[in-house]
Parts: sequence; structure tokens; C-alpha cells
Amino acid sequence: MHDKLLSVVVTRKWQLAESYHAVELQTRCRSELPPFDDGSCVTLVRDDVTCKEKIYPLCRSTSRPRAYVIAVRQDDGSADSKTADITLNQGDEAFIVTTRSPSVILDGRTQSILFSGGVGAASIAGIAKRLAAAGQKFELHNFARSPERAVFREELDALKSESRVYHHFGLGADRLEQATSHAMSPAHANTQIYCSGPPAFMDLIERQARDWVYPANIHRIFLGDRGKA
Repeated sequence: MHDKLLSVVVTRKWQLAESYHAVELQTRCRSELPPFDDGSCVTLVRDDVTCKEKIYPLCRSTSRPRAYVIAVRQDDGSADSKTADITLNQGDEAFIVTTRSPSVILDGRTQSILFSGGVGAASIAGIAKRLAAAGQKFELHNFARSPERAVFREELDALKSESRVYHHFGLGADRLEQATSHAMSPAHANTQIYCSGPPAFMDLIERQARDWVYPANIHRIFLGDRGKA
């Protein structure tokens, strides 16, 4: 049980991509929420009795003052809908436990390669913005089942003026492994690797990255159930 839970209510909800939604959260009195950095995540508790926690990416580009917006995967009735997040609708109450900001290495002497899948694109887009603001070049690879399911595609494409951004759609397991391995090939020992997405996706990135970079240079941004992180 947490000592302090901040009560929030769902005030808006809209579609980001096929099967993915943005959910806006505010306190009932519309009080100011703690600030956060680009790429940050928030831990949310749906039920303050069971305190089952989920981690969601925070979306600065769609947030209003005194509100958080999180990216969620919602049940669309597909065969794999059991992996979707719990449904959050307008008027539902939830509880914020904490926000956390991923560590971003801002060093002009190193290169960065970023990998995203699913709602992990929201976190990776935030990290990419921080790198771009610091004048650092990077390479970003985003993976989705189809263009219609690509979350934050426009936000990622907007970064193409800063560095190289690639989208990969509909890859099976073998082609996914080939694509990520190829993307990793320019890496050096000091290259920084960032990844966010489904656990199996991040496991693959970490496994491949360990052949190229120091373990401390691999940064995983965990989302979803904390027990699966």
C-alpha cells in the first residue's frame, strides 16, 4: 500500500492510432500536477484497494496545463486483446503514484540509437526531443504492425530534420530481428541505446546491444505492469 496516492479523473479520451488512445487526467479540483521531462512515464493505480500498478508514457505534445495525457493500448476486440490495457473512460477515477524521467546521456562525443514499439513510441519521441534540443544527432527506429497502428508517427517524423528516423511495419519475428540487428551495426562501445516497447521487443534489443556497447549504455524504458518489467 502506498502512503500517498494522488486522485485523478479521466477528463478526455481520443484515438491516437488503431487500437491506441490518449487519455487525459486531471485532479477533480483542476489543481496543478507535478512537472515532468520529455520522455517521462507515470505510475497509475486504477484501484486504491488492490493497488495494482501500471506504467504509462506521458505525452507532453498533447497535454494541457494542469493535466497529464497518457498513451494507452485499448481493447479493440482483436485476438490478442488480452494484452491490452484496462479500459479508461471519461469520468473514471484513478490514482497517480509517481512520475519518473529516464536518464538521457547528453554528450556530443557519443551517438545514440533509439528503438520503439507500441506506446513506447511516446517515450522514445520524448527522449529524441531532448537529444535534438541538445544538438545531438541520433538514429531512431520505430516498429509497428501497420502504418495505422503506428503511435506518434507524426511526432517522430517531425524529428527527421534533426536526425534519421525510420519506420518498420508488419515485420515477422525473423525480419524484426534482422532489422534491429542491422540498425545496431553502426554502434560503437560508447553508443547509447534507448528502447521502449513490449518486454519481448526490449529483450531482443538488449540482447543484440550487448554485442556492441557497454551494458551501462543500454537504457530500457519499462511500461505496463510493473511485475512484468
